[in-house]
Amino acid sequence: MGPKFPLALYYLFRGLSLFFLPYVTTVPGLFAFAALFGLNFISTVPATTTLTARIYGRYSVGELSGWIFASHQLGGAIGAVASGWLFDRTGNYTMAFHAAGVWALLAMAMVLAIRDEPIARSKRPGSVPASSALGHSS
Repeated sequence: MGPKFPLALYYLFRGLSLFFLPYVTTVPGLFAFAALFGLNFISTVPATTTLTARIYGRYSVGELSGWIFASHQLGGAIGAVASGWLFDRTGNYTMAFHAAGVWALLAMAMVLAIRDEPIARSKRPGSVPASSALGHSS
């Protein structure tokens, strides 16, 4: 099956759960939401890393994962500020949770648009074999 469709399902579940969060009114309901959302939240990491490695190669996955997760944290920071702004304007977080749900559904759509195949790489013009660059003879 590969990592693409499970990742899309994780984002679908995340988006739908965020739409329902404002309507959780009991402490046990909140605990259940927190457990399910927490498990879903971390489930995207292996699928994202695997998909990145499949497309860009395993030697690039470390650097690319760093960029992916740094941008994720930047988005989280912006989301926190925007949610506070929405709370100040409306007196609740309903719009913020609904917006987060929309972003998750957008992420699902973007994942489904990914071409899950390696990027073809050609040798760069003028590239020198590693043995030649080190002064070793073949």
